Amino acid sequence: MIVKPSIQWINKDTDAELINDTNVILQALANNATIYATPAPTLPTVQTALDAFVAGVAAAADGGPSATSAKNNLRLILADLLRQLGSYVLVACKGDMTNLLLSGFPAQKPVRQPIGVLPAPANPLLSLGLRTGELTGSANPVFGASVYNWRLISSVAGEAPVAVQSTASKFTFSGLTPGATYTLTVNAVGAAGPSDWSNPANQMAV
Repeated sequence: MIVKPSIQWINKDTDAELINDTNVILQALANNATIYATPAPTLPTVQTALDAFVAGVAAAADGGPSATSAKNNLRLILADLLRQLGSYVLVACKGDMTNLLLSGFPAQKPVRQPIGVLPAPANPLLSLGLRTGELTGSANPVFGASVYNWRLISSVAGEAPVAVQSTASKFTFSGLTPGATYTLTVNAVGAAGPSDWSNPANQMAV
């Protein structure tokens, strides 16, 4: 069996999916530096292009045709870097499927198949925000996710649960009750629908 990273998703992803899936790959390659010691292009180079694309997407949401054109050009730059990174992974994984999957890239299949139902986000974390009454939820990004659903439940009787949605695997909640303990769960939504909810994470607001 020929082991190759798939790059078809680069063109097929929506803007939100491309941002999410690029984050997955950057995190995976950084976590597996013993296998992927010298990424080409470098991870900071790809991160810079990703940050520029994220800014371009935000600008295009409120801008006109010129802002959309600029965003599309930034997407092309990021896409080209991801293809180069895929070529590097092809060589560096040395034909080992386990190594390939540790890169964050999906494996190429003879016939493209849907990703299917996504796994629940791993390593959920709820931490103190920068201001009083703020908590920040985060989890490992899930490849193939377009949005994340967040659910926050307070220990205070009668306080309504908070349910929000974001395109990033990180979200800051505000207006929370100092001294209350909050429980966070998150799921990822892909083409086949939502994943299971993650394990819970707990934190007291201050």
